[in-house]
Amino acid sequence: MEYRVLGKTGLKVSAIGIGTVSLGVDYGIEAPGGFGAPGEKDAIDLLKGCACEGINVFDTAPAYGRAEELLGKALGNTADVVVMTKVSIPRVGEARLRGRALNEAVTRSIDGSLKRLKRERIEVVQVHNATTDVIDEEEMLSAIESEIEKGKLLFAGASVYTVEEAYRAAAAFDTVQAAYSMLDQRMSEVFLKNERAGIIVRSAFLKGALTEKSRWLPPELSALGRAAEGIREALGVSWDEMPEAALRFCLSNERVSVVLAGVRTAEELKSALKACRRGKFDGNTLGMLNGMALKDEKLLNPVNWPIR
Repeated sequence: MEYRVLGKTGLKVSAIGIGTVSLGVDYGIEAPGGFGAPGEKDAIDLLKGCACEGINVFDTAPAYGRAEELLGKALGNTADVVVMTKVSIPRVGEARLRGRALNEAVTRSIDGSLKRLKRERIEVVQVHNATTDVIDEEEMLSAIESEIEKGKLLFAGASVYTVEEAYRAAAAFDTVQAAYSMLDQRMSEVFLKNERAGIIVRSAFLKGALTEKSRWLPPELSALGRAAEGIREALGVSWDEMPEAALRFCLSNERVSVVLAGVRTAEELKSALKACRRGKFDGNTLGMLNGMALKDEKLLNPVNWPIR
């Protein structure tokens, strides 16, 4: 297993981490035999297997169904594990909470995560879907920092969607989590210019579009499917090999600290580990892939997709 440093935090993290959303909820493209969260025992066994293989980063969130609970049952207070969870921006209706109400909501969220994760301390807590106004106002960051002072966690991070959010989060937080893949390279410039925050990559498979599940994309996303097929043909790989290629692309960016793989089976874990062993793409391959990225927000942001 390759290990990297998570920005200025100094944490030593496995280059491949585990994203747990697909363990806690039914997530992604609904393909025959390849959709739906695994059962509790299978999920727990898989998480334990990941740790045994040297993977020490596990990313989760209260919004991911049972994911925190499963991670707690699997690893709990296991030493040398870097657990990253999230806290949503507290709201009442459309209005954001402020002041004392905000601080209390953040405390409740973190305390709930600690209980479900069966941990005495969480390494990184990230603002879930942080927006530019939330980042700039610093109130959420201050609320999380108060929990750091209490010893409940070590570092504050932000999970973002847009390039502008990523730029601002990188200047304010210890870590930034953003989508990045062969099809979605919009964050490349942010990663290049960042000199402080640890970079966590999610959506390396673009919610399944860079796997064989691409063949089951709805008609509204046919352009996305064609782009994925074009990459597969250019690389000369099978659909079974595409997840490995998707991870290798992300691992090839030296500014990235950890790439989250949303594995839900032992076979998917094997593919992720193989990608790590094979390492980076050569310069010519990366140059080719850099020219095959899309820029259409409607295609690249799964929030806009007509599926769950």
